[in-house]
Amino acid sequence: MTDATRPRRVLGLKLPVGIMAAALFALLAFAPFASAASDPIGSGTTTVTLNKGTLRVWKKRGVRVSKVSPAKISGTKASFTVKEGSLDPTTGAGTLSHNGGLKFKARRKSVTVKNLVIDTSKKSLSANVGGKKLKLASIVGFSFARNGFGVNLTIKKLKLTGAAAKQLNKKLGFSAKRKGHKRPRRGPFKANQVLGSGSSETQPLTVTIVPGGNVSFTPNATTLGKLAKVGVVVNTIAPTTSPKPGEFAFPISGGTISPAGTAGKTETAGGLNLVQNLGPGAETTITLGAFFFDLSAKTVSVEVVATSTVSDLNLGAIGRSSIADITVPGTVTADPVTRTVTVQNAGASLQEVSATVLDGFVKVFEGATKVPQEHIKPGDPLGTFSFTAQTQ
Repeated sequence: MTDATRPRRVLGLKLPVGIMAAALFALLAFAPFASAASDPIGSGTTTVTLNKGTLRVWKKRGVRVSKVSPAKISGTKASFTVKEGSLDPTTGAGTLSHNGGLKFKARRKSVTVKNLVIDTSKKSLSANVGGKKLKLASIVGFSFARNGFGVNLTIKKLKLTGAAAKQLNKKLGFSAKRKGHKRPRRGPFKANQVLGSGSSETQPLTVTIVPGGNVSFTPNATTLGKLAKVGVVVNTIAPTTSPKPGEFAFPISGGTISPAGTAGKTETAGGLNLVQNLGPGAETTITLGAFFFDLSAKTVSVEVVATSTVSDLNLGAIGRSSIADITVPGTVTADPVTRTVTVQNAGASLQEVSATVLDGFVKVFEGATKVPQEHIKPGDPLGTFSFTAQTQ
């Protein structure tokens, strides 16, 4: 191979390549992909209407019912705040855990029923009954309806299980044998006894995004200009498009978002290729694929792939990496009727490592041409993004 045909090594390339390689490896902050049909619950209330006939039976046997705070009782209605859980708004399937509980008293004994959990998939109401976790009641017939972004549940009947009836009778002393009697007293709690009916009103913490629509991303003109001056060309990766110069449309592929636009992660498909070709032996491509706009972490992350004719920089697939901080939340509007959340003009700025990586293009160019250029620094604006997310 002659000097004329040997790949040319650009002067000053060695140091920037080392810097870029180290920075790219430092980007290994993997963000797991998460997607589910169920939405986590942000708030809610469950009301149990106790059966009047059952209450009369209990009262005749000297059993009184009171609340365990923060639960509330008014007449035959006991209400509980939802502590946590998740529901699929398209099927009503899921679980709801509650704060507070009920206390049953008879003579000098009492038993507490707390940690109530509704599971519509198993059609059960479980609880801690006198220190024992068990299925408290069976759900007989339930329906659900959408309430904006949330879900309302209606439970037709709650029937006491045999295990729960046995535990309640035991803790209240109805299972103990009385003097002069061969058998213990029959307790007021029985299997299949109707406790009552129930209803829950819930609103989600975040909602699942249905694929469709685009995230409109406008890179900052100044930062983009610095790259353009050192020979970096930005190309789209299908299905990403560029509706007009200086603007990119990333198809929304899924994710989650809160109705307030303060949490969740909007996921997109496609991406961008940053290509710098300074001649033989000095071509580098950094692929930024599948932009995720994480409103919870307030970051923008991408799948990074680095390829180069320079061996030190030919790193291949690096993984999902956080590249920018969302510094301007933008304007958020939510429509519970159409179940859409719109974010307008949210802004992001470069993190230290991603700024170092991009500035590597500048340093390579300076090493090749000996012409000083504007450098890219941490905190430089990445650009703004806007989108409307359709939720399930």
